[in-house]
Amino acid sequence: MALHDAIALEIHAGALPLHFRAADLKTTERRVYLSPTDANERYRVGLDFFAASTISSQLANLCEHTGYWARNGQVARYRRVAEGMYELLGLDEAQELATEVESAAEMPVPLGFQSLSPWEARFAFYLEHEPFQIYDRRRRNVYPAQAVQGLDARLSSYFWPSPGVSFVATEQVLQGFIEQARVLSLNLADNADAVLALFASICQWGGVRLPTQDADAVVANLQRAANRNAQQPAAMNSAWTKLYAMFYPDDFVIYDSRVATALVAIAEAVLNDAELGCFKTQYPNLGLIAGRGGSRPRATRAVWRNAYLSWAAQLDANRLVAAIVPALNAQSGLAYSARQLEAVLFMEGY
Repeated sequence: MALHDAIALEIHAGALPLHFRAADLKTTERRVYLSPTDANERYRVGLDFFAASTISSQLANLCEHTGYWARNGQVARYRRVAEGMYELLGLDEAQELATEVESAAEMPVPLGFQSLSPWEARFAFYLEHEPFQIYDRRRRNVYPAQAVQGLDARLSSYFWPSPGVSFVATEQVLQGFIEQARVLSLNLADNADAVLALFASICQWGGVRLPTQDADAVVANLQRAANRNAQQPAAMNSAWTKLYAMFYPDDFVIYDSRVATALVAIAEAVLNDAELGCFKTQYPNLGLIAGRGGSRPRATRAVWRNAYLSWAAQLDANRLVAAIVPALNAQSGLAYSARQLEAVLFMEGY
């Protein structure tokens, strides 16, 4: 998002006055660091992040009549109305963009969730625009070799359990599990032994231990999970979450240590402290899950719950992912699924 579009979005939302200063865009509340190792702060404007030098130079150089870039052929975006004070040119046109973003944020959320806030749009913007690359500790190499950008590129960079197994291959495996689960779901009680066998296959794929040999207990937890009731918890760990996602693929995200890490890390990257407090009020049970290898555990700037074995955290993760998907699709113009978003978060949380 260009700076002038980001400013238009904030003016439309009432977060900026019609006449504004560069300092209004560089307040402490807007300041963020895009990664724990990034020493250069950025300032959140609209749905994007800008360096202080970028803000100052664009306001000055794209200013009508006096701006260097404007005088040399670029479209003027601002008018100086007083010393150090600007207004946005073409605000009516820019308002159309703001209305489009606002409309996207008001899209109906699937799976029965009806609220969508600009926070989820920022998650989507981050995943679309933030370059992705990890350090693969096991193989002592960066992956992919060159940082990539965009959901398609991120999906192409997915692997599990090794770089030779792509998302396309994994998606086929998952779809096979989902199809088996759909058939077994027609009568869980009568198919209990087959449900347990499928659970064992899912655990083998996921590299986790099968938590029980009791077929009836597996069926009972699936039935509780189907209700998605915080007061009636189903069993939870990195195995159970995979089972629920296969049996209820439209309602559940695999909420393991990688996905939990990604959701927390992105929230801290795109929200300032005040916004983060509001976000944690809306999703109060999200937190961290200890993981093996990769970059987990990671340092965080805020205090987060321990989400390990938390059924309530699973439900919050379901809600958040369900809200990010339509925001992502609205921004990209494509039709990504929860499974694809889940895969991207899985890699982000390495």
